[in-house]
Amino acid sequence: MAGMQFSRRVLARTIAAKLATEPSRQEHWMQVLAAYLIEQKRTGEADLLVTDIERELHVQAGILSVRVTSARPLSDVLRTALTKLLTAETQAKRVVLAEEIDSGLIGGLVARTPDAELDASVRTTLQRIATIN
Repeated sequence: MAGMQFSRRVLARTIAAKLATEPSRQEHWMQVLAAYLIEQKRTGEADLLVTDIERELHVQAGILSVRVTSARPLSDVLRTALTKLLTAETQAKRVVLAEEIDSGLIGGLVARTPDAELDASVRTTLQRIATIN
């Protein structure tokens, strides 16, 4: 890859294919990608590229990456229900949750996939109510 410019789409497809077919070499492929971005002075594209790779993993391998932000840690029951809902809605073969806590949500959760967002937070509900006149 040295010296050549590849589009973000080509990079995402290539890295997603490698991650899907060689999961034991995930760290290696991410290091290769990071080195390429640094060499090509394209590190500003890293966040967008991660989203593109997540999208490609869903398309190529049926792996859906979901960032879940909640006011408190998810219970096992809620985690299982959310995984089942997302699997049914997206036909994913596997759902991978990345969880984080934000007490500012007050309650509920926000789940983000590369292509959609489910906002079931108390904060957003209260904001919607506040705008009703």
